[in-house]
Amino acid sequence: MARNVILDVDTGSDDACAIMLAALSEELNVLGVCAVNGNRPLSDTLTNTLKIIELLKMEDKIPVVKGAAQPLVRDLLAGRNKNPKTAEIQLDENGEEICYHPKKFNLPEPVLKPVDENFVTWYINTIKNSSKKVTIVPVGPLTNIAIVLRAEPSLVDNIEEIVIMGGGHDVRNSTAAAEFNIWKDPEAAEIVLNSGAKITLVPLDATHAASTRLSEAQQYRDLHTSVGDLFAELIEIRTRAYNILQPLAEPDLCPIHDALCVAYLLNPAVLKNVIHTRVDVDMGGGFADGMTIVDTRHIHNLPDNCYVALDADRDLFNKILFEKIATFKD
Repeated sequence: MARNVILDVDTGSDDACAIMLAALSEELNVLGVCAVNGNRPLSDTLTNTLKIIELLKMEDKIPVVKGAAQPLVRDLLAGRNKNPKTAEIQLDENGEEICYHPKKFNLPEPVLKPVDENFVTWYINTIKNSSKKVTIVPVGPLTNIAIVLRAEPSLVDNIEEIVIMGGGHDVRNSTAAAEFNIWKDPEAAEIVLNSGAKITLVPLDATHAASTRLSEAQQYRDLHTSVGDLFAELIEIRTRAYNILQPLAEPDLCPIHDALCVAYLLNPAVLKNVIHTRVDVDMGGGFADGMTIVDTRHIHNLPDNCYVALDADRDLFNKILFEKIATFKD
């Protein structure tokens, strides 16, 4: 029987890949996709999400929800960012953006509208009315999830698992200490990690290990479908940005971070070196602001609250991706 899931996204190139993977997987029943401020402002992440659902021809199956436009509190504190954030956009010789996430996907403007209900009410009603427990897959800042769990803490009884793309143990990106999704709203992340729900954290350590090669984009183009073409384009956009802004172990590699969380739901073996331990988030506003503190000691003081994947199976991940994307027919 299909697993009931909700995606929480800041769409974003890798978010788009995660949505496509989830929607095309018969093992998953996507109850909805909720957009949040993150990679881009909410107006962009919401529009991009609507575009992806229309591309998939699933307007009547998967509702899109408008989430929070700002982090919980971090933007209230002027001068909080003592640790400089890495630039995520540069201009090329033609003055065009080199970035991980296009502001607007090269798709028609959406006709589909978000549901006419605030996201807190939608989350609570959807999860409580589900015929079975729901898995939440937040792959952007955790603002929406934190607000919902503060509004209705007992909702954890109806949640099977929360699979978070975020954080980093030995790998970071936004600052010397922090990964973007957690850095963007550290307070929200700390609330979710300590909500009492089963948490699986998929940090940069795992997503970088599962990186996709630029050469693999061609197999998606060879599908000759609109979804395959977009998937290939997003790999190319991400690879270009990584080569320039954040070179990895070898050229022409790019992690598709968010899709790894969905792949885990389809085959848990895609995550490797998973440890059950304590994870907290620094919220002090200093150089470690937004850092995920993974306690790897044999004996630690606070109770375990999280399963953390420190590695991933690259070949299995990319096999899962291609097999599911190949099912789409225009």
